[in-house]
Amino acid sequence: MKDLANSPADLARSNPRAASTHIQTCTLSKAKSQRMHDYRLGRIPAYVDQTKLRDNRVLIRLRPVTQVRAENARLREQAGRQRKMKSNAAVVMIGVIAFGVLAARDFMKLSPKRQNRAFRKLARSLAKKFATRVESLVVHLDETTIHAHFMLRAYDHSGHPLSDNIKRDATASIQDLTHRVLACFCPGIQRGHRKLDRLAAGANYVETLHRSVRALHQDLPREIEEREAELAALEVAKTELLASIDEGRKKLARLSEEQRTERIALASHKTEMEARARDLDARDADVRTREDSQQKREDGLDRREASVIKDKADLAREQQTHLLAADQLVKREEAVKAACAEAEETQSTYGAALAAMEGALAEIAGGTLRRDTKTGKLMMKDASLLRALPEELRMGLLRPMRGLVDIGSRVDQRSRELDRRGRAFEEKQAAVGEVITALTEGRAEISNGAVVMEDLPHCLKALGESDEDRMIQGILDLLVQAVETGVGALQPVRDEEFDGPGMG
Repeated sequence: MKDLANSPADLARSNPRAASTHIQTCTLSKAKSQRMHDYRLGRIPAYVDQTKLRDNRVLIRLRPVTQVRAENARLREQAGRQRKMKSNAAVVMIGVIAFGVLAARDFMKLSPKRQNRAFRKLARSLAKKFATRVESLVVHLDETTIHAHFMLRAYDHSGHPLSDNIKRDATASIQDLTHRVLACFCPGIQRGHRKLDRLAAGANYVETLHRSVRALHQDLPREIEEREAELAALEVAKTELLASIDEGRKKLARLSEEQRTERIALASHKTEMEARARDLDARDADVRTREDSQQKREDGLDRREASVIKDKADLAREQQTHLLAADQLVKREEAVKAACAEAEETQSTYGAALAAMEGALAEIAGGTLRRDTKTGKLMMKDASLLRALPEELRMGLLRPMRGLVDIGSRVDQRSRELDRRGRAFEEKQAAVGEVITALTEGRAEISNGAVVMEDLPHCLKALGESDEDRMIQGILDLLVQAVETGVGALQPVRDEEFDGPGMG
């Protein structure tokens, strides 16, 4: 595809076919605020088209930001940092993947599945570049153009903050990486013009500054309104020009008709005079002709009057139709407002439910959520969020929480049972070794198909029906069979009987 930047004037402007990625560090409080924006929680901004909220796509869901902050502190400690992490230290690195006007148009032609793959590939490539992990990735389709918000952990795997590595060269390489990844999915996307190149081509410094998402939301409606006003003015001028042309055509048609009428009248008068001169009887014929013409004029006036009456009736019906449509529009606006209020209330309720579930999951992970053995009730460190929910929603959350706690209890019980059986099996294995040693040394013998030993271990006397006991019993049966048939003779093993790597 031909490069747009083929002149200094083009190079001075931003590239409409380019995609760009902008990042910045974010504290804990700002991360929570960004999470509210990304997941459309709380108050919805005015620039958001709420009819398209369901079109947004969550590709990687954010874990609790407090958990991310705790992981950052752990990485710092592993890196040997002695000082405690500041309360206003960066928790995540937030970023937005945006498109120029033409790039967004080409990217929207891709299927949603391919768009998701492109966003995931770019986010993971950025995480790999800075040796960290992707915490969140959300695609927004309810604003002016498609874009994606993402979050990276603010510390790399070695415990160093990402802000130490984000320099000018790194920022340029991020744009190179953005172009390289997205061009694989949408070949029409180009690399944006570099800031220094734009300044060298004559661009103002202010034009090269990156506008934040908030600034774009403030500027874009005004710019769109200005363009719409210009378009409306052009439409008015177009309408006036067409009306003027139509009026000129009508005047020209009237002049032509008047000239034609005058020519016809002159020809008729000339014919009449000639007729009068030739024959007096032509007067009677002319009178009859005039009477017929007058009758036609009167018939035409009657038809025109009927047409005017019909047009007035049609106009009255059209006005009535417009009034009905206006009433329906008012009712529809009221219904939309009621639906919006109900949706905001529902969203607030489920936002509280999500916060309660996150708190419950955090307590399960920390071991503070458990079931009281006496009463069977769930015991939590902080149940305020859960109690604040409506009863129906609270009961719905309690059922999966009880299941998770019970599953954890059963897993712990099963683990203890396996440990007990493993220790019992090891004890019986050691007892079998003692029997073999006793047989070899002559302190035990085989009698009537069983091992006879003065101090036979108690664990071998009380073998049960478990899989481990049957295995031990099988080994004892093999020992009895080997002694009775004389195979091996249970003699001490000599080192020279083995050969191979590690021997000698």
